[in-house]
Amino acid sequence: MFSVAWGERATQLLESAAALAGETPERSGDLAVMGADGAACGNWHCWISGRLTNTGELRERFGLAAATEPSAAIAHAYAQIGADACNLLRGTFVVVAADRERNTATVLRDHRGGRPLVHIRIGDGALFSEHERGILDLLPSTPAPDRLALAQWIERGSFPSGHTLFEGIRLIPPAHRALLSTAGVAIEPYWQPRYEGVVPESRDAVAARLRGEAFAAVQRAAQGARRPAVSLSGGLDSACVSAGLAARKPPASRALAFAGVFPTHPEADERELIEATAQYTGMTVELFPFDESASILAPALEHIDRWSLPPVTPNLFLWKPMMARARELGVDAMLDGEGGDELFACAPELIADMLSRGRILAAWRLTGRIPEVGHEADTRMRLRALRVFGIRPIVPPQLKRQSPAVASSQEALLRPADAIALTALAEDAPQELDGPRWWRTMAEGLTQDGEGLGASGHFRRGEIDDGIDQRHPFLFDVDLLRTVLANPPEMQFDPIRNRALLRDSLAGYIPETVRTRHAKSHFTNLLAAGLATDGAYLCEGAAQRDAPVRAFVRTEPLDLLLQESSNPRNSRNASRLWRVGLADVWLRALERQHYPQELLEQISLRA
Repeated sequence: MFSVAWGERATQLLESAAALAGETPERSGDLAVMGADGAACGNWHCWISGRLTNTGELRERFGLAAATEPSAAIAHAYAQIGADACNLLRGTFVVVAADRERNTATVLRDHRGGRPLVHIRIGDGALFSEHERGILDLLPSTPAPDRLALAQWIERGSFPSGHTLFEGIRLIPPAHRALLSTAGVAIEPYWQPRYEGVVPESRDAVAARLRGEAFAAVQRAAQGARRPAVSLSGGLDSACVSAGLAARKPPASRALAFAGVFPTHPEADERELIEATAQYTGMTVELFPFDESASILAPALEHIDRWSLPPVTPNLFLWKPMMARARELGVDAMLDGEGGDELFACAPELIADMLSRGRILAAWRLTGRIPEVGHEADTRMRLRALRVFGIRPIVPPQLKRQSPAVASSQEALLRPADAIALTALAEDAPQELDGPRWWRTMAEGLTQDGEGLGASGHFRRGEIDDGIDQRHPFLFDVDLLRTVLANPPEMQFDPIRNRALLRDSLAGYIPETVRTRHAKSHFTNLLAAGLATDGAYLCEGAAQRDAPVRAFVRTEPLDLLLQESSNPRNSRNASRLWRVGLADVWLRALERQHYPQELLEQISLRA
């Protein structure tokens, strides 16, 4: 597993763990690196864990041979231009760059956080790894749970900025680097989006440019794969990925598609749309019907046992069979349309920018053109939109600050003191970017929101377990992000259609039934169906009076929630039941390492 140590004590921990595994870390002064490809040039020694998608550009720029490996290309870049070489790199990676002459180093994460990176301070140094488990394996003892992170995850399904579930283990944000020197460890950004205006082009030209950049991102994601495939739904985003693969030169004749279908849940079943996209883009599709009897709990317990973390999503029981079949067929890279809903979305905060410039009539007109709402918006709905997207964003922060309302809710699991502490953490978030409100909101959401959900760590753990790269062109491609942020925001307003520009751009590239369908399928009942099978097992531990999870939540709301364990009354409660049950399993596993396996055996015997 990829690990980095800086400083005497941290290096001792890494070398001791490596010796037990029969490995030897590479050293450069006070730096030790294990599990990454390295190369040296001049005073610089560089390592990469992950994928560099512009190795060819670096070879050309620095006059390198065609066979030059990514780590060597990176080392040449640092030798030529120094620490700013990080701005030339593209892909999903963690890079370590050591200046051997100065005995300094940097550990940096790619621009959009496609590879996870966590660290813990050890004296004047630190340990780094892709995963919390990578650090836990090096420490003499396991850190305590991070109270606020666990409480927020149970209630909301997200983590406070920079936090993990372990006290002291912190995330390095995307586009940030850790500066390592004899003075210690400092974390700083090396890149952030900049507002440079919008492209002054016609709608047709903007749509064509968007399509071209989206397809280019898909092709970068597929780069180097011997047999790429697409995780296909009936939606617009995965259809765009399929079209992007089909547009490759030479054509991707061997590309496959894999899809889940739900014949017993018609509100979620998209089989006809999936088959239409596969046929239109020339792909062979394998369908995986939802198994009502499948255990949602078993793969989650295996994940806790393997990674010392609960999975961030319950969909492993759907995903695992599909990936096993893909592996049998030789697939080495699975692409999907994750993140497209947000990347290609409308920015309704343009209404606030209109108001702040005194364009009241223009702002009012936009309230009737918010996607999927405007076509049926009455005056009351439009006034609410004006308040939420127009007035609220321009109210000074000190006037908006108020005590958390969560504590007053009868059903809230968060304790009042935790709710207040989490509000304070949110207020300490990094300062806003410069630019119009619509642009700032969009840029911040696209570069920060996935971190709170733990997305990159989840995807990386999955690809290690499944033995197939997971590649997400719409989540982690920085060049596509820049293109989207330069699109005129008013072009995305459409009273009926979401992602209107992308839909316009894909005319003739995907089936019309998919391109013109703006409704969404509803998958919320699938978790409830899974809890009907496993809910009692999942929540059995949390129902006990001495359950460790009770130290992190309010007892009365928890007991009310647990009464619904096998039959949650709504999707919100189904999600909270899932997280509270797994949180209890995770806490017990910290006290007794083999608890998840013991629970798996009990479930197997009962079945």
